[in-house]
Amino acid sequence: MKKSVFFQTPESRKGDIITSALRIIDRSGIKSLTVARLAQEVGFVESALYRHFKSKRDLVSFILDNIRQEARNHLAEVEEKASNSLEALQQLLFLHLKFLEEYPGIFKIIYSDEIHLGDMELQDKVNGLISEILAFIKKVIQKAVAERKLKTDLDVTTAAMHFLGLVYTAFSYWTIKERRVSLRKISTKLLEQYLEGVKA
Repeated sequence: MKKSVFFQTPESRKGDIITSALRIIDRSGIKSLTVARLAQEVGFVESALYRHFKSKRDLVSFILDNIRQEARNHLAEVEEKASNSLEALQQLLFLHLKFLEEYPGIFKIIYSDEIHLGDMELQDKVNGLISEILAFIKKVIQKAVAERKLKTDLDVTTAAMHFLGLVYTAFSYWTIKERRVSLRKISTKLLEQYLEGVKA
């Protein structure tokens, strides 16, 4: 399985740059990320950063590629370890949120207007990421429907979109509560309510 930059130690050059960039984005949004500010955060001179990334856009593109690889790692882990379809949904939700909890700046990259409105190539990367995750969720839900664990008349596409929305809702609520509440508990309650609505 290919490893993403998020597996690298923070002391590795690219790992350190990515971690620092995500901290800035988390604190102040993606528009606040500049090469000068990033160099100050990392403790490099600006010219040293350019040896790793040509521009801010190049950096964001690299982060998106690695988010997608990490998402694929999550999907593969769920496929390998989950004993049934409902457990797969739970594991996927928890893995995604654990990743966002560790790197919360990712949330602002995926839902940034700067990406969605300003750059078609970056937007396509976000769309590709979401589409791949949704396709996996649909496959899991279809299996659960076939096993009669979920309603047989369930609209699988809509159910998959609602499930992915749990990630957004849980993370947003956690942020509103200044990250002082348990993200795991929030997501567990949301998942329980979701399953109550779709179970057979």
